Amino acid sequence: MVALFLLLALLQATPTPPKPSPTNPNPTTARAQRPRPSSATTTALLFITDGTGQPVEAVTVNVMGPVDREVKSPASGPTRIAGLRAGTYRVRFTREGFITFEKEISWRAGTAAPELSITLHPAPEPPAPPTPPAPVNPEPSASTLPPPGDPKTMSLLDFIEKNFISAREPQKEDLIGCSGVSQTMLWQIRDPWTGREHESADATIYVVAGDGTLRLGDRDVNITNGSFAVVPRGTSYGFTRRGRNPLIILAVLSGAPCAAD
Repeated sequence: MVALFLLLALLQATPTPPKPSPTNPNPTTARAQRPRPSSATTTALLFITDGTGQPVEAVTVNVMGPVDREVKSPASGPTRIAGLRAGTYRVRFTREGFITFEKEISWRAGTAAPELSITLHPAPEPPAPPTPPAPVNPEPSASTLPPPGDPKTMSLLDFIEKNFISAREPQKEDLIGCSGVSQTMLWQIRDPWTGREHESADATIYVVAGDGTLRLGDRDVNITNGSFAVVPRGTSYGFTRRGRNPLIILAVLSGAPCAAD
């Protein structure tokens, strides 16, 4: 009986070992359970051909992803991209004369190496440069111009006084200058002078005296002494005087051969 009491007292005096806290796991065990990154690599095989199935040489292949690579395609056989780790890659194919092409490839550790067939298409021909427009008014060469006329000076007022239009004349024309491809005319106008047009000459008009109306194409313009106008070739025009005095105009016709007598 005494021995039983001594055994119970001994059991009560022995401390119970503490249980490990769930919030403090063994660090050695935690490190052992953490996965290690895979160091596996692979070599991708790329078969690059044209539209006829022939290999395309010297294609620049840029690989962008977990690792970056740049290689040139060989004359035959596949293009090899070595040292690729697991992941997704963007691959660009570039060569002069072909359309640039991009493709995405993926590889997962433990699976077969990726193989890819690529067809590159020829780039379209650049458009031909536009034909330059022909010059609107090419400058004539000296060999194509008619002979020049003789230099001339005169008093225009004296000429008008000596050659004044008579009361019976509707219009009067006098050639007062002729040189090369231009001729200078003095026009004196009493009656309306309409429907005029020069097929191969531009007319430059200066009103010396008088008042009137210039019909230029489909519009009317009032003119008086000092008025100036340009009439391009092929343009219809005409004159109507106002008042008692004649309309006196100095006109230079340029572009047509001078018709001097």
